[in-house]
Amino acid sequence: MRPNLVSSQRLSSRCICLFVWLLCVMSCAVVAPLAYGQGGGTSGGSTNTPSRGGSAGVTHTVRGKIFLPSGALPEQRIRVVLEMSTGGIVSEAFSDSVGNFEFRGLSNGTYRISVPSDRESYETTQETVELYGSFGRTFTAQIYLREKNSDIRAISKEKILSAADIQEIPKAAKKSYEQGLKLARNNRPADAVPKLQDALKVFPDYLYALNKLGEQYLALNQLPEAQAQFERAIAINSKFALPHINLGILHLGQKRFTEALAELEIGNAQDDSYPMGHLHLGLALMSKTPPDFDRAEKELLRSIDQGKQDFIYVRKYLFNLNLRRQNLGKAAEQLELYLRAMPEAPDSDAVRQMLAKVKKTISQQKQQSPQQ
Repeated sequence: MRPNLVSSQRLSSRCICLFVWLLCVMSCAVVAPLAYGQGGGTSGGSTNTPSRGGSAGVTHTVRGKIFLPSGALPEQRIRVVLEMSTGGIVSEAFSDSVGNFEFRGLSNGTYRISVPSDRESYETTQETVELYGSFGRTFTAQIYLREKNSDIRAISKEKILSAADIQEIPKAAKKSYEQGLKLARNNRPADAVPKLQDALKVFPDYLYALNKLGEQYLALNQLPEAQAQFERAIAINSKFALPHINLGILHLGQKRFTEALAELEIGNAQDDSYPMGHLHLGLALMSKTPPDFDRAEKELLRSIDQGKQDFIYVRKYLFNLNLRRQNLGKAAEQLELYLRAMPEAPDSDAVRQMLAKVKKTISQQKQQSPQQ
């Protein structure tokens, strides 16, 4: 979804919260400061490698488990890379056939665990771990892979698993869900719907399947059906943030701002790591009567902070917000930041023209001011 440069009121009903991140939460035990170290990677076993730095002779172990975007365990070995936070590969390993991996002989320090993308079903996923202690310790990490081409989700340390993450899903339901997920990822919502329905026939309380099915109905503009799926997921477990956020986006597209605010507030309170949740809460705050520009600005900025480059376009919403505030200086600043980050964006020429008009108006106002 990309905003019109002048009107911030227009919202597309197709602006879906595709949180395949949903399935991609990365949860990791906090492990804490750093020296330089070498570690051995293992797959089912381990290889000790001498470490350097840190407390004399103290080494640590990281044991981890990888989960697919659906929450299922992998059925094949997956490559895992351990890097130093300052750059440079410390060790590489392959998980076993159910996602377990281990690195041993690590000195005190900050490391980054990276699972490279398979270029088909999941994105490169990273987690930072901090290892510290005056005696050797074993730290655990759970890596939840993010679906390829999915929406962005910010990762935070000490991530608490959602209600959907801890469900025990029958194998047949997982298989149908994975098939539906692949079709959804390939922008084939009409084909994804029956596969997701099959998953729900096997396991009617499958939270991820209900949420994903709602997203497909939303993509097909079947709003009553989409709303029913989100509401059913919430009824099963109201602590699952994603259907609240998606339902809020649906209400926002219908200009039901009060309902949108309520759902988005709940979803963000339960899990504030979704940039799309903050983006749409910001838009709802801009759209309600009266608008709350100050809080809307904070939410939009938070979405950029979490989503990074993928959310640079939110600068244009901030431009609109400041136009409505009649703060042309800050409005121009947002367009400048957008162009600085995306100088070759498809709409860069239109943005530059708008920026020139705003700057011209600012200049004219300054010239007129002394005469008043």
